[in-house]
Amino acid sequence: MSLSFRALARTAFSLAPALGLAACAHTAHFTGTTLTPKPAYDFTLTDQNGRPFRLADQRGREVILFFGYTHCPDVCPATMAQLARVDRTLTPAQRARVRVAFVTVDPQRDPPAVLKRYIDLFDPSFVGLTGTEAQLDPVFDAYHVWHQRIPGTNATGYLMAHSGSVYLIDPAGRLRVLHDWTDPAPAIASDVKELLG
Repeated sequence: MSLSFRALARTAFSLAPALGLAACAHTAHFTGTTLTPKPAYDFTLTDQNGRPFRLADQRGREVILFFGYTHCPDVCPATMAQLARVDRTLTPAQRARVRVAFVTVDPQRDPPAVLKRYIDLFDPSFVGLTGTEAQLDPVFDAYHVWHQRIPGTNATGYLMAHSGSVYLIDPAGRLRVLHDWTDPAPAIASDVKELLG
């Protein structure tokens, strides 16, 4: 009896650290589409100030990535306004660890100066990104961004039909959550805070 008790006690103590770790482990629950964590495709593009922006340099920050264009009449301004609302729900410490990046699907009309005016309408801390077609096409492919030029009016010029996903990349540089542009700001904010830990 005494030997079996000792054996049981040894087993319990040897399992205690593992059980403690399991009890302390945090399982993330997201409101958006949960993705199998994988490294986000790295890229270098030009920001609204004409400086290079490399995604890998953002490690330690969460990145909220959205693709659109400044002449967009509906999806893009609505989404950018939502992301500005998300940003305002964060504490100053959280905001310092989050970067919102808007990548144009219309580089012909979205040089850095145009992106800067557009980004400043929503939040000057956001980043607007452009590049050459050769730089942008691999990014579109990696993030499965669909876009197509379509005729517009004399007033609007051509339009760009495009997908409207919002990608959340965690501070370790892994693609984790996908949101639709129609998702409400509180839902996106919940996932942003979850990834910050």
